[in-house]
Amino acid sequence: MEVKKDSLIDINTASKDELTSLSGIGEKLAQEIIKHRPFSEVEDLTNVSGISEAKLETLLPYVTVSAAPVKKTRIKKDDLMAKSPEKDPTSKFGSTETFVFLEDRNERQDALLIIFGGFIIGLIIIMLRRRN
Repeated sequence: MEVKKDSLIDINTASKDELTSLSGIGEKLAQEIIKHRPFSEVEDLTNVSGISEAKLETLLPYVTVSAAPVKKTRIKKDDLMAKSPEKDPTSKFGSTETFVFLEDRNERQDALLIIFGGFIIGLIIIMLRRRN
């Protein structure tokens, strides 16, 4: 029997009734599948207790997996400002995250020394080239 691609059941979005319409899937197993969502590929069904490799082989022609929906979260400015300064180094600088890697004063001083040292060495090189 050939199954049309349109009639495949998407295991990430199928209802409990749609899942139980599959051969070998009862109500308990359908509930387990729903609990383990989202799946990135059909073969991930073997992670559900009650679905063996053999059962997966019988289901493969009838099921598919759509892309798992990605939850987008937005950080509100109020949430950023509500963090305590001891736990969040970005709060010292407002809402910017430019200097997150420079958490303590010594790290900031070392970074500035490296930047200015490179600048001074560059100036010396330029001056030596102009002499010649």
